[in-house]
Parts: sequence; C-alpha cells; structure tokens
Amino acid sequence: MKDSTRAGLLVVVRTLIAAALVALVVVERTTVGWGHLAVMLVALGGLLALLASYNRTFR
Repeated sequence: MKDSTRAGLLVVVRTLIAAALVALVVVERTTVGWGHLAVMLVALGGLLALLASYNRTFR
C-alpha cells in the first residue's frame, strides 16, 4: 500500500472514530445514571487516546 493511500485511509478512519465517540457522548448526555456516566468517560478517554496518537506523529 502506498504511503499516500495509507495516510488518507488513516485520516478517514480517525475521523470516523472521532465522530462516533463524540456522538456517543452526546447521546449518553441526555440520560442520567452511573452507567451512562461511565460510557461518557470511556468515550472521552477514547478521544484523548485518539488525540495522543495523532500528536505522536508530529513529535
């Protein structure tokens, strides 16, 4: 696989993951409970991990 194809695919995958995690936080925000809070925290942790993996490439 070419580097440009791999980079483009990585951008698309990261964008889809970020959109899914943000949507999960927004959907879970409307309900109350410890379980929903845990799901939101896991999603926010996923967003932080995604940001860390992105920033690792520009170190």
